Amino acid sequence: MWLALIVFIVLVPLAIAGASMAPWVPTRKSDITRLCEILELTQGQRFLEIGTGDGRVSEAVAKKFKKSSVVGIELAFPMYIIAVIRKYFYGSKNMTLRLANAFKEDFWNYDVIYVYGMPDKMWAKIVPQFLNQAKPWAKLYSYVFSIPEEYKQQVVSYGEEKEAKIHVLTKK
Repeated sequence: MWLALIVFIVLVPLAIAGASMAPWVPTRKSDITRLCEILELTQGQRFLEIGTGDGRVSEAVAKKFKKSSVVGIELAFPMYIIAVIRKYFYGSKNMTLRLANAFKEDFWNYDVIYVYGMPDKMWAKIVPQFLNQAKPWAKLYSYVFSIPEEYKQQVVSYGEEKEAKIHVLTKK
């Protein structure tokens, strides 16, 4: 009985989140550092991390860009709890975590959006939602997975040959 309850409470939310956007696979520490180096975030701007997982990316961005607002959203309750615990011990005051669904988020509220999602969900849902809702000149940072070819004029990719790429789509 306890095993079934644990499976239901822990694994089912993780499976739902994985099917929705991507299974939890943490961003490498070196890539978090690289993201913070290439990230264009100025005072007062708002940053959204879709699928914050354990909150490490949001935490690093919040610490580097103290005069910006950082929001991490997560759909899987167990990962959200881990991120909240991390924030309690290590987080910055300019960082907020929410249990939320990215597909129901209003992208107009953010200047920069970061996502590490599977290409099928990125291309079918996140990119169209970004292009439809985001304000002009907002940026969508995609870790590892490319932006659809049809938007290549608006995309800049960062990363050396053996590094994971970070693709940046700017809304015109």
